[in-house]
Amino acid sequence: MKNLPGFTLLELLVVITLIALTSAIVMMNTSFLDKLQTNQTANYETFITYLGEESALKQKKISWFIGNNSQSVKFLDNNNWHDFDNKELIFPKIDPNVIFTDTFGNSFVVSENRKDPFMVFNPIGNSSGGTIEFNENGTKTILAISQSLQYEYLN
Repeated sequence: MKNLPGFTLLELLVVITLIALTSAIVMMNTSFLDKLQTNQTANYETFITYLGEESALKQKKISWFIGNNSQSVKFLDNNNWHDFDNKELIFPKIDPNVIFTDTFGNSFVVSENRKDPFMVFNPIGNSSGGTIEFNENGTKTILAISQSLQYEYLN
């Protein structure tokens, strides 16, 4: 029998299996984005961890800006903040009563006019840190974020 060009059935099955596994991994890793649409502490932790990892991966200083009834993520280039080019970025839902306190001790809510970032993430670690104060199930909770992105709950 001649050796005809093409793939064997086994080779095709291996490729299809690899594609299926890769798709499943990608779907599981992005499923956290759906959870960000509620005002819960875990959503803030997930988003802050994501920004810290993005800063390390892209080797750029990244900041989370909150204020003026909006949120944005920017990166530092030539001493200027530029919009973060990630169209799939989904921000956590912020209740209007949530109080943010940056590393300098400035407290604010999402509706206040601000130019400064809430948190700055450095690619080599040592981020700015801050606190997020909110009411969860009628209980006042403060999420303290350290410079090494460790989380601590204060009541």
